[in-house]
Amino acid sequence: MRNKLKSYILVFFCFFLLSKNGCANEPFVFNVTEIEVLENGNQINGYKGGTATSEDGSTITAEKFFYNKLTNILETSGNVKYSDKIKNIIITTDKAIYLKNEEKIFTVGNSKAVNDNNTITASNLEYDKIKNVFEAKKNAVATDFEKDTTIYADEITYSKNEEKIFTKGKTKALVENKYEFNSENVSYYRSLGNLISQKKSSVEDKSGNIYKLKNFTYNINEELLVGKEVEVLAKVEGNKIDQYFFSEGFFNFKNKSHLAKETKIKTHKDVFDDENQDPRIYGSSSLSDKNKTVVNNGIFTSCKLNDNCPPWSIKAEKITHDKIKKDMIYKNAILKIYDVPVLYFPKFFHPDPSVKRRSGFLQPQFNNSETLGSSLYIPYFKTLGHDKDLTIKPTFFEKLTKFEKEKYILQSEFRKKSENSSLIADIAFVRDYKSLTGSKNKTKNINHLFLNYSNDLKKPDYLESKFDAQIEKVTNDTYLKVFQNNLFDTPVMPGNQTTMNSNLKLYLEKEDQHLTTGIEVYENLGTKHSDRYQYTLPYYDFSKNLTPIIADNSINGSLNFYSTGTNKLSNTNNLRTTLVNDFNYSSNDLISKLGFKNNFDLYFKNLNAVGKNDTIYTSNAQIDGKSTVKIDSSFPLIRSKDMIKETLTPKVSLRINPGNNMDNYSGSSANINANNVFDTNRLGISNDFEAGRSLTLGIDYKFDQLEKNQSEETKDKYLELKLATVIRDQNENDIPISSTLNKKNSDLFGSINNRLFDNVNLTYDFSLDNDMKTINSNSIETEISINNFITTFNFIEQRNEIGSTHLLSNVTEYQINNNTSLKFSTRRNKNINLTEYYDLSYEYKNDCLTAALKFNKSFYQDNDLKPTEDLFFSITLIPLTTYEREIYKKTPGQSGIKGWFR
Repeated sequence: MRNKLKSYILVFFCFFLLSKNGCANEPFVFNVTEIEVLENGNQINGYKGGTATSEDGSTITAEKFFYNKLTNILETSGNVKYSDKIKNIIITTDKAIYLKNEEKIFTVGNSKAVNDNNTITASNLEYDKIKNVFEAKKNAVATDFEKDTTIYADEITYSKNEEKIFTKGKTKALVENKYEFNSENVSYYRSLGNLISQKKSSVEDKSGNIYKLKNFTYNINEELLVGKEVEVLAKVEGNKIDQYFFSEGFFNFKNKSHLAKETKIKTHKDVFDDENQDPRIYGSSSLSDKNKTVVNNGIFTSCKLNDNCPPWSIKAEKITHDKIKKDMIYKNAILKIYDVPVLYFPKFFHPDPSVKRRSGFLQPQFNNSETLGSSLYIPYFKTLGHDKDLTIKPTFFEKLTKFEKEKYILQSEFRKKSENSSLIADIAFVRDYKSLTGSKNKTKNINHLFLNYSNDLKKPDYLESKFDAQIEKVTNDTYLKVFQNNLFDTPVMPGNQTTMNSNLKLYLEKEDQHLTTGIEVYENLGTKHSDRYQYTLPYYDFSKNLTPIIADNSINGSLNFYSTGTNKLSNTNNLRTTLVNDFNYSSNDLISKLGFKNNFDLYFKNLNAVGKNDTIYTSNAQIDGKSTVKIDSSFPLIRSKDMIKETLTPKVSLRINPGNNMDNYSGSSANINANNVFDTNRLGISNDFEAGRSLTLGIDYKFDQLEKNQSEETKDKYLELKLATVIRDQNENDIPISSTLNKKNSDLFGSINNRLFDNVNLTYDFSLDNDMKTINSNSIETEISINNFITTFNFIEQRNEIGSTHLLSNVTEYQINNNTSLKFSTRRNKNINLTEYYDLSYEYKNDCLTAALKFNKSFYQDNDLKPTEDLFFSITLIPLTTYEREIYKKTPGQSGIKGWFR
């Protein structure tokens, strides 16, 4: 072994001497740990690491060397590193082949070339030393650290002398960690900083905006993108996308500007809160910067896309979007209706769709009031911070004579919204209001105050804890009837035109209990001032489910506790104070072997009451204990055959008031029908139980026509009949007379509900006197639909002790097509033999335009409200504006033609 080692050292020493002295012109000089010379010196192998130095000074470091003198090819493997200090190039790889005659280096596996401020990595590299060109294949990546740019492709060619990079196939480029390019066959010019492709490409920025192009040139230094047939998908919020189309354009990412030829802009569909619209702007060219976007020779519409011209559009010489003021400004604009020019505007503007709240004047409108005449409404919106704002709404009226005082309305709406509370307050002042029923020349100032406040208290131990406040106040009895539909528009407008309600309320709710308490003030407009107010100071309603506290629900039912208290002052000196406690028990349903379904309810009431000048309670404190028992039994009979199901249910309900101590409610109103006659509190009286002993008898029949694969429209096809009556052992004079339950034999209550037919629906409720001859009440509602024709009739008649109502109304609508309809409605009061109104309208409506011709004739008269007759035309361009034109108007002693914008 020692002799063999000596032989190797001797060979290495001799080879080293030969290399130093006799082989000065050899292509490589090797310096390796072990060397092996074969084939008469033509094959030299090196092992265990070392270097091979070329005559040009470049070196190769590797674990193994295989050099063939005849072919002048050097193969290396194991941590291979090629270094050329002259050209400042370093190549690392797993394996390399150096063709010395051609001055080419080929690498295999985990290859990387480093040169100045750029690198190339790939599975395979080819380096041509003469041309100074790199070719990378398979998972090729070229990185320019100076430009912060990385290019990914299957094949990359890098010409170092020209500082150019070319790719083949699909290519991705990441620029400055801000833009991602996806394309094919890309050229990159390092010295110029240009990225170029003639193939379809896309660019995505870090905000998610995407540019799709037919071809492009991008300059990294200037952040300038140039391309043809450009489509931009601009991310707005969430999944909402705006689309831009340009035939050719320049896009500067640095200062967020562009200059483009033919332009199409399509905003997301619900930008105007309507999914059916397609808002868009088309123009011959466009430009933009950080402050504005300008579309030349533009056309704007919000109408849905179709093959025909849009219902409306605005054509303008220039459409400017002011990004700072968030305005859309139109220069020399023409409004077209179905491509027909109708209006010209030298200049106008409106807020862009992104504006939710901003100080400034809102859209003015012209109005007309029966009492005050024509008026101009000029609202102004003012932001007062991130959580509150104010709208000032002045209205100015036309002076009919030179002696008349100037009339106006000053109205303001204040809004404040926070995380847990909201406040809306609306106040108005009407100057020089003249009533039609007052003195001829007498005027007065009137006003209103409406306020809604809500605060979520967020009590940790409650499912809901909330405090609400409401104020409704007007200074004229016909105030809302005169102004509500004509001038005032506010979210806190009272729902009732004749009753004002102001209150403070507190809600506290847990899983098994609920408390409501507060104070209320009602004002009944139209009555004398001494009797118009009702004060409830205070009231409370408390309920608690006691069933959960009983272990295993051993009572086989539910037990509840209710407590209510009120202190009411009405009609100036009528005071009533009540405190009522209720314990109610309801059993679970008990099904007998024969199929009877039975249950019973027990009700206990403790009434504490005192009154002053009251029709029910005296000034002496009244403390009563009341109770009632209700036992229900029914026998459902079901028959099914084919696709038909019939249900017949005889029912009986026995109720007993053991104490028979009901207060006198004979003058109260109670409406009993077949649908509520079996209810526990069918009289609607909370402080008392129905007196005496009664037996309610009834029968329900239902015919269901079942259908296979039922849809929502066809699954409820049925005929339902109900009959019921009440008998008792004696007359009870304290029960409301209008219910007819005070008699030994009440009326016979019936109901028919027919939903069997596709074209006809019928609902009929009646009350038949116990003599079986007189019908005391009728209520008929029927709907007939045949194709596009729909008509609805409503008839209500009450007579004798039940009431005195006799009304007939009709609404008929014919849908001419998907966009056009004709509608007529009327109501006649047969008690006074008067038709209250006629309304006839013809309407055309699509997603962005509504046009209507309406004729209204009213016969109703109430103080300042007089009968009227008018015909007017209106057109609404959604979402821009509404234009109305009064064609004909007639009031007592007046007629004329007027028009206004709104």
